[in-house]
Amino acid sequence: MEFTAVILAAGSGTRLRPLTLETPKCLLEVGGRTILARQLDRVYAAGIRRAVVVTGYLAHRVEEHVRLVPPPIPVTLAPNPLFATTGNCMSVLAARTHVETAGIVLCDGDVVLGGDALSRLVASSASTALLVDAETALAHEEMKVRLGPGGLVREISKDIEPGLSAGESIGVQKVGGPALPILWATLAAMQEAGDDQGYYEDAFQRMLDAGVPIRTVTIGHDEWTEIDDLRDLDDARARFAGA
Repeated sequence: MEFTAVILAAGSGTRLRPLTLETPKCLLEVGGRTILARQLDRVYAAGIRRAVVVTGYLAHRVEEHVRLVPPPIPVTLAPNPLFATTGNCMSVLAARTHVETAGIVLCDGDVVLGGDALSRLVASSASTALLVDAETALAHEEMKVRLGPGGLVREISKDIEPGLSAGESIGVQKVGGPALPILWATLAAMQEAGDDQGYYEDAFQRMLDAGVPIRTVTIGHDEWTEIDDLRDLDDARARFAGA
Protein backbone atom coordinates (compact mmCIF):
# COMPACT_ATOMS: atom_id res chain seq x y z
CA MET A 1 0.00 0.00 0.00
CA GLU A 2 1.23 3.47 -0.83
CA PHE A 3 1.14 6.04 1.97
CA THR A 4 1.22 9.80 2.32
CA ALA A 5 2.65 11.20 5.53
CA VAL A 6 0.36 13.74 7.17
CA ILE A 7 2.19 15.85 9.76
CA LEU A 8 0.15 18.07 12.05
CA ALA A 9 2.12 21.28 12.60
CA ALA A 10 -0.63 23.86 13.17
CA GLY A 11 -0.49 24.23 16.95
CA SER A 12 0.80 27.33 18.73
CA GLY A 13 2.93 25.55 21.35
CA THR A 14 1.97 27.88 24.19
CA ARG A 15 3.66 25.71 26.83
CA LEU A 16 6.99 26.26 25.06
CA ARG A 17 6.93 30.04 25.24
CA PRO A 18 8.97 32.19 24.92
CA LEU A 19 10.67 29.88 22.38
CA THR A 20 7.50 29.64 20.29
CA LEU A 21 6.64 33.34 20.21
CA GLU A 22 8.32 33.65 16.81
CA THR A 23 9.01 30.00 15.96
CA PRO A 24 6.42 27.23 15.52
CA LYS A 25 7.00 24.19 17.69
CA CYS A 26 7.84 21.95 14.74
CA LEU A 27 10.81 24.20 13.88
CA LEU A 28 12.50 23.95 17.27
CA GLU A 29 15.80 22.11 16.98
CA VAL A 30 16.72 18.76 18.48
CA GLY A 31 20.19 17.43 17.78
CA GLY A 32 20.92 20.24 15.34
CA ARG A 33 17.84 19.66 13.16
CA THR A 34 14.29 20.88 13.39
CA ILE A 35 11.63 18.50 14.61
CA LEU A 36 9.95 18.73 11.20
CA ALA A 37 13.15 17.93 9.30
CA ARG A 38 13.77 14.94 11.57
CA GLN A 39 10.24 13.66 10.96
CA LEU A 40 10.57 14.00 7.21
CA ASP A 41 13.85 12.08 7.33
CA ARG A 42 12.10 9.24 9.20
CA VAL A 43 9.23 9.32 6.74
CA TYR A 44 11.67 8.95 3.84
CA ALA A 45 13.52 6.13 5.60
CA ALA A 46 10.19 4.32 6.00
CA GLY A 47 9.69 4.33 2.23
CA ILE A 48 7.06 7.08 2.09
CA ARG A 49 7.55 9.40 -0.85
CA ARG A 50 5.14 12.27 -0.27
CA ALA A 51 4.03 14.35 2.69
CA VAL A 52 1.36 16.86 3.64
CA VAL A 53 2.21 19.27 6.44
CA VAL A 54 -0.82 20.93 8.01
CA THR A 55 0.02 24.49 9.06
CA GLY A 56 -1.63 27.15 11.18
CA TYR A 57 0.36 29.12 13.72
CA LEU A 58 3.21 31.01 12.01
CA ALA A 59 2.50 29.12 8.80
CA HIS A 60 4.82 31.40 6.84
CA ARG A 61 7.76 30.19 8.91
CA VAL A 62 7.01 26.56 8.03
CA GLU A 63 6.69 27.49 4.35
CA GLU A 64 10.03 29.30 4.53
CA HIS A 65 11.69 26.32 6.21
CA VAL A 66 10.47 23.88 3.56
CA ARG A 67 11.80 26.21 0.89
CA LEU A 68 15.20 26.84 2.47
CA VAL A 69 15.82 23.35 3.89
CA PRO A 70 14.71 21.10 1.03
CA PRO A 71 13.07 17.92 2.40
CA PRO A 72 13.93 14.48 0.99
CA ILE A 73 10.42 14.09 -0.49
CA PRO A 74 7.82 16.43 -2.03
CA VAL A 75 5.90 18.33 0.65
CA THR A 76 2.50 19.96 0.25
CA LEU A 77 1.46 22.58 2.79
CA ALA A 78 -2.19 22.41 3.84
CA PRO A 79 -3.36 25.44 5.83
CA ASN A 80 -5.87 25.04 8.62
CA PRO A 81 -7.35 28.53 9.08
CA LEU A 82 -9.38 27.31 12.06
CA PHE A 83 -6.41 25.94 14.02
CA ALA A 84 -6.84 28.42 16.87
CA THR A 85 -10.51 27.62 17.51
CA THR A 86 -10.79 23.89 16.77
CA GLY A 87 -9.16 20.66 17.91
CA ASN A 88 -6.54 18.74 15.97
CA CYS A 89 -9.30 16.60 14.46
CA MET A 90 -9.90 19.46 12.03
CA SER A 91 -6.22 19.67 11.15
CA VAL A 92 -6.42 16.08 9.95
CA LEU A 93 -9.46 16.94 7.85
CA ALA A 94 -7.56 19.88 6.33
CA ALA A 95 -5.19 17.38 4.70
CA ARG A 96 -7.95 15.41 2.99
CA THR A 97 -7.93 17.11 -0.42
CA HIS A 98 -4.16 16.73 -0.66
CA VAL A 99 -4.07 12.95 -0.12
CA GLU A 100 -4.27 10.73 -3.21
CA THR A 101 -2.85 7.51 -1.77
CA ALA A 102 -4.75 4.58 -0.27
CA GLY A 103 -3.25 5.19 3.14
CA ILE A 104 -1.83 7.87 5.41
CA VAL A 105 0.76 7.84 8.14
CA LEU A 106 -0.49 10.47 10.56
CA CYS A 107 2.05 12.13 12.86
CA ASP A 108 1.69 14.73 15.56
CA GLY A 109 4.18 17.47 14.72
CA ASP A 110 5.83 17.44 18.15
CA VAL A 111 6.99 13.81 18.22
CA VAL A 112 10.68 12.99 17.87
CA LEU A 113 11.32 9.45 16.67
CA GLY A 114 14.45 7.37 16.86
CA GLY A 115 15.21 3.86 15.66
CA ASP A 116 13.11 2.17 13.01
CA ALA A 117 9.70 2.40 14.66
CA LEU A 118 8.09 4.24 11.76
CA SER A 119 9.41 1.68 9.30
CA ARG A 120 7.99 -1.11 11.46
CA LEU A 121 4.62 0.62 11.53
CA VAL A 122 4.51 0.97 7.75
CA ALA A 123 5.66 -2.63 7.23
CA SER A 124 3.19 -4.16 9.69
CA SER A 125 0.52 -6.39 8.20
CA ALA A 126 -2.37 -4.36 9.67
CA SER A 127 -3.74 -1.71 7.34
CA THR A 128 -4.58 0.52 10.31
CA ALA A 129 -2.44 0.60 13.45
CA LEU A 130 -1.20 2.84 16.25
CA LEU A 131 2.35 3.10 17.58
CA VAL A 132 1.97 2.32 21.29
CA ASP A 133 4.51 2.64 24.11
CA ALA A 134 3.74 -0.11 26.60
CA GLU A 135 6.60 0.88 28.92
CA THR A 136 5.75 4.46 29.85
CA ALA A 137 4.27 5.46 33.19
CA LEU A 138 0.65 6.40 32.59
CA ALA A 139 -1.35 9.26 34.09
CA HIS A 140 -4.29 11.37 32.93
CA GLU A 141 -2.32 13.33 30.32
CA GLU A 142 -1.42 10.34 28.15
CA MET A 143 -3.61 9.17 25.26
CA LYS A 144 -4.17 5.58 26.36
CA VAL A 145 -5.42 2.47 24.60
CA ARG A 146 -7.34 -0.52 25.89
CA LEU A 147 -7.27 -3.78 23.98
CA GLY A 148 -10.00 -6.30 23.35
CA PRO A 149 -10.12 -9.83 21.93
CA GLY A 150 -7.39 -10.72 19.47
CA GLY A 151 -5.30 -7.72 20.45
CA LEU A 152 -7.54 -5.29 18.61
CA VAL A 153 -7.89 -1.79 20.02
CA ARG A 154 -11.15 -1.49 21.92
CA GLU A 155 -10.86 2.03 23.30
CA ILE A 156 -8.60 5.06 22.86
CA SER A 157 -8.93 7.95 25.28
CA LYS A 158 -7.11 9.98 27.90
CA ASP A 159 -9.84 8.90 30.33
CA ILE A 160 -8.96 5.19 30.40
CA GLU A 161 -7.84 4.01 33.82
CA PRO A 162 -4.07 3.42 33.65
CA GLY A 163 -4.47 -0.07 35.11
CA LEU A 164 -6.71 -1.07 32.21
CA SER A 165 -4.50 0.39 29.51
CA ALA A 166 -2.06 -1.42 27.24
CA GLY A 167 0.04 1.73 26.90
CA GLU A 168 0.23 5.19 25.40
CA SER A 169 -0.69 5.93 21.80
CA ILE A 170 2.19 8.24 20.94
CA GLY A 171 0.55 10.24 18.16
CA VAL A 172 1.95 8.30 15.20
CA GLN A 173 -0.33 5.90 13.31
CA LYS A 174 -1.29 4.62 9.90
CA VAL A 175 -4.77 4.48 8.43
CA GLY A 176 -5.24 2.60 5.19
CA GLY A 177 -7.50 0.51 3.01
CA PRO A 178 -11.22 0.78 3.74
CA ALA A 179 -10.53 2.61 7.01
CA LEU A 180 -9.24 5.78 5.35
CA PRO A 181 -12.48 6.88 3.65
CA ILE A 182 -14.26 6.04 6.90
CA LEU A 183 -11.87 8.35 8.75
CA TRP A 184 -12.51 11.20 6.31
CA ALA A 185 -16.27 10.68 6.53
CA THR A 186 -16.15 10.54 10.33
CA LEU A 187 -14.18 13.76 10.57
CA ALA A 188 -16.52 15.48 8.11
CA ALA A 189 -19.53 14.36 10.14
CA MET A 190 -17.93 15.72 13.30
CA GLN A 191 -17.38 19.06 11.60
CA GLU A 192 -20.94 19.16 10.28
CA ALA A 193 -22.29 18.48 13.77
CA GLY A 194 -20.13 21.19 15.31
CA ASP A 195 -18.11 18.57 17.17
CA ASP A 196 -14.83 20.10 16.10
CA GLN A 197 -13.06 20.77 19.39
CA GLY A 198 -11.67 17.33 20.08
CA TYR A 199 -8.81 15.08 19.17
CA TYR A 200 -8.59 12.97 16.02
CA GLU A 201 -8.58 10.03 18.41
CA ASP A 202 -12.26 10.86 18.98
CA ALA A 203 -12.80 9.93 15.34
CA PHE A 204 -10.81 6.73 15.88
CA GLN A 205 -13.13 5.83 18.76
CA ARG A 206 -16.18 6.33 16.56
CA MET A 207 -14.57 4.05 14.00
CA LEU A 208 -13.86 1.42 16.65
CA ASP A 209 -17.46 1.61 17.82
CA ALA A 210 -18.53 1.00 14.21
CA GLY A 211 -16.38 -2.14 14.01
CA VAL A 212 -13.35 -0.81 12.14
CA PRO A 213 -10.34 -2.93 13.21
CA ILE A 214 -7.35 -1.02 14.56
CA ARG A 215 -4.22 -2.78 15.82
CA THR A 216 -1.09 -1.67 17.63
CA VAL A 217 2.63 -1.74 16.88
CA THR A 218 4.90 -1.50 19.92
CA ILE A 219 7.53 1.21 20.25
CA GLY A 220 10.14 1.22 23.00
CA HIS A 221 10.09 4.10 25.46
CA ASP A 222 13.64 5.08 24.47
CA GLU A 223 12.73 5.32 20.77
CA TRP A 224 10.62 8.45 20.96
CA THR A 225 9.59 11.52 22.89
CA GLU A 226 6.84 14.12 22.68
CA ILE A 227 7.66 17.78 23.20
CA ASP A 228 4.92 19.61 25.08
CA ASP A 229 6.90 21.95 27.31
CA LEU A 230 10.39 23.25 28.03
CA ARG A 231 11.30 20.26 30.19
CA ASP A 232 10.33 17.91 27.36
CA LEU A 233 12.49 19.90 24.96
CA ASP A 234 15.51 19.72 27.25
CA ASP A 235 14.96 15.97 27.64
CA ALA A 236 14.68 15.47 23.87
CA ARG A 237 17.85 17.44 23.24
CA ALA A 238 19.72 15.34 25.79
CA ARG A 239 18.40 12.01 24.52
CA PHE A 240 18.73 12.65 20.79
CA ALA A 241 21.81 14.89 20.76
CA GLY A 242 23.74 12.54 18.51
CA ALA A 243 20.86 10.88 16.69
